[in-house]
Amino acid sequence: MPRLKHLLIVVVAFAAGATLALPVPADTPANVLPTLAITVFTVGLWATGALAEYITSLIFFALAIGLSVAPPEVVFSGLGSSAFWLVAGGMVIGIAADRTGLGRYLAHTFTRRMNASYTQIITGIVIGAVALSFLLPSSMGRLVILMPIILGLADNLGFEEGSRGRTGMALACALGTFYVPLTILPANLPNVVLAGVAGTLYDLPITYGEYLLMHFPITGVIKGGFLVIFISYLFRSDMSESTKSNAIPTLNADGQRLAFILSCALIAWASDFIHGIAPGVVSVCAAVLCLMPGIGVIKLANLKGNTSYQTLIYVIAILGVGSVISTTGAGSLIATEVLKVIQFLPGQPVHTYAAFSGLSTAFSTFATLPGMIAIMAPFADQVADSSGLSVFVILMMIVNGFSTLFLPYQSAPIMVGLRLGGVGLTTATRVMLPLGLLTLILLQPLNYLWWQWLGYLG
Repeated sequence: MPRLKHLLIVVVAFAAGATLALPVPADTPANVLPTLAITVFTVGLWATGALAEYITSLIFFALAIGLSVAPPEVVFSGLGSSAFWLVAGGMVIGIAADRTGLGRYLAHTFTRRMNASYTQIITGIVIGAVALSFLLPSSMGRLVILMPIILGLADNLGFEEGSRGRTGMALACALGTFYVPLTILPANLPNVVLAGVAGTLYDLPITYGEYLLMHFPITGVIKGGFLVIFISYLFRSDMSESTKSNAIPTLNADGQRLAFILSCALIAWASDFIHGIAPGVVSVCAAVLCLMPGIGVIKLANLKGNTSYQTLIYVIAILGVGSVISTTGAGSLIATEVLKVIQFLPGQPVHTYAAFSGLSTAFSTFATLPGMIAIMAPFADQVADSSGLSVFVILMMIVNGFSTLFLPYQSAPIMVGLRLGGVGLTTATRVMLPLGLLTLILLQPLNYLWWQWLGYLG
């Protein structure tokens, strides 16, 4: 392990230890400060990347149970969350899409039809990434499927390694796979974690359709449009005259069956406001069909060697952190201190929206995106009580925070995408930083007006 990571672990441990010495009211329960110390240690390690996320998650379980800060059913409450099962089902679906070639087929379909100009290529890549996110609920899986296709397309278009055109295409794939899908409930981990926390802490279901309605038009479509504009402007290049045809691969019988299974799952997700079936249940049902003999498209043997279980451990830990913070009273203590500084008052929805969205954005700059949710969500009910808005609307403001990114390190999938595409962090920042600032200045205010028009803000 590099010395820097050793140093980061020491610094995080010191910060966690210092938390135990914080002054608190005399009537504060004895387990609150240990809970805050464990939270600081866990989120700190997630944020710095000093240890692998799943190892940090296991440390959290050991500390929380070993120090008895909360009962085991609270620490492991994520196992009963729809979010956990949504990710578990998505893991199987992603493997099936890779094995059957369905992901490659869909990606080729979109990128092949839009290659008349560089702007059209970037538009096609982003649209293809978004379309794929409706069917494959795993950003990492989509990246692994899409990036080799996009780089192969770049070769066909005459963009050599290190060229501006190739870099822009790789960026469109890496950022398009993550940004817009943040507004599609099952498509990215932060969305799923937020839905899981809402159910775990407040017994509040977040439906696919309502989530899509609130976030996709502004934070999704308009931001995706600006992403295309920024990349097309910064990396515009002339294409080679000897552009080759990028033929669409054929889709075998397994791929056709998987397409039918995923289409049914998509219909079920989109209509959950009618039937009330949790997205996690739909995901697991789709996964079962993928594995069922005679119908399925993969076997249990295809799951061997897959490391997605690490993500499952991470999801359980994230949900566990939120539950522990809420149950022990640590969330109330944090909320009390925050509310001393920022007053949330009835009849001031603009202030509440700006302040809570701003807090979420600030926390997302030094914590992982799911970790930020674990910090912010436990006191959403107190903000709701003070402001007069619903808990649901307050939780939705957290999406403003984890969808406003300024630097690549804030998102593990983006970091992986840049690595796969051979794009430097500085180069990616040239797109992410102005897009983040534009989100703060323009898109978040537009989103407020959209929510107001929908009736969520009075």
